Amino acid sequence: MGMHFGGFDALDERLAKIEEQGARKMNTFVAQEAEVIRGKVQDNTPVDTGRLKGGWKRSRAVQGKVEIYNNVEYAAHVEYGHRTRGGKGFVKGSKMLHRGMLQAEKTFRDDADTIIKAVLDE
Repeated sequence: MGMHFGGFDALDERLAKIEEQGARKMNTFVAQEAEVIRGKVQDNTPVDTGRLKGGWKRSRAVQGKVEIYNNVEYAAHVEYGHRTRGGKGFVKGSKMLHRGMLQAEKTFRDDADTIIKAVLDE
């Protein structure tokens, strides 16, 4: 006695389509969110010459990951703080990147829910 089941090819196709669309949409989503965060970080960046503020960039989104970075050599000193030239004092860090991430956290979660629903509903 045996049982036969059908329709799995269609299910496999659907799952493959969801996976492909999901990967593409996830890259688009993280790129958009990175732009939002980059803007917030830029807004939080103190301005002296404007070089540090203009130095914020983002990488291309690959496999759902994107990097926000600043190659200006003193970016880490401004973020985390540093000793003064004489070494006697300390300049507190501005935490521009850290604050930008926190500011974007809630909208990120809401946007992630929206994108997941959109992928699953197609």
